[in-house]
Amino acid sequence: MNFRALALAVSMMSCFNTISMATPESQDDSDLRNTFDQARGENWTEVMRFSGREPWQDHWFLDGHKATLKNLPNGLFYSAGPIARDNASHAVLWTQQSFQGDLKLEFDYTRMDTVDHYVNLIYLFATGTGEAPYVEDISQWNDLRQIPYMKMYFDHMNLLHISFAAFDNDPEATKESAYIRARRYPRSLAGGDFSKMEIEPDYSAVGLFEPGITHHITVIKRGEELLMQVQNPTESRFFRWDLSQTPNLNEGRIGLRHMNQRAAIYRNISISQAELSDQ
Repeated sequence: MNFRALALAVSMMSCFNTISMATPESQDDSDLRNTFDQARGENWTEVMRFSGREPWQDHWFLDGHKATLKNLPNGLFYSAGPIARDNASHAVLWTQQSFQGDLKLEFDYTRMDTVDHYVNLIYLFATGTGEAPYVEDISQWNDLRQIPYMKMYFDHMNLLHISFAAFDNDPEATKESAYIRARRYPRSLAGGDFSKMEIEPDYSAVGLFEPGITHHITVIKRGEELLMQVQNPTESRFFRWDLSQTPNLNEGRIGLRHMNQRAAIYRNISISQAELSDQ
């Protein structure tokens, strides 16, 4: 259990959003903002909501036995295991539901660790690649992910991944290495080369995701476009990826991955699907 991060979470319950942060240079682009606002303004139907205060097992299942999950008054405290460079200390929280079509994901995220290396990931439309034993329904091979080796995911799942609150894996990395990046699994689509799984462009995230600062994150997958907004009390940034670079995905589960030593509070998780046209 990550007692240090949990103690920090408990001590900060009464002071969310009260920590000031210097405003870095804005990365907003008016065209990108307009594209995002148009996508967000489309007709969406909420199909899952999780406040973070109800039992997490009602909506999720877990890969990784060293994780800590605790319902607090201000959301779900979620910490990976405490041991650096330990595959068994990784964790993934998966939705029990699967989703299809255009999708909107929103949640409040407050970082509770002070580790400026390793990453958090959002997994979208996750299914198995299909060959036994990695069947499309990933819940049928949960036992193979009791230790959440990263290769088990990027070699045997179809999904989109967004790295956020992410830093270089070097233990000497600093917060100046912060980035946001999208990838498409499995690795075989990139000829087995992990570095070629990236969906351009990469973005700097320096100045975002400081510990104790609540960020509202919105991710929209619409057709061949993946959009993201990250908003905190002092700024808002927008991100976009062209999915026409990769085979389309439109059905599967959503996951939240913490690599070892990473911890956060999640609340007000909302998942919506696009309303079908009457035409």
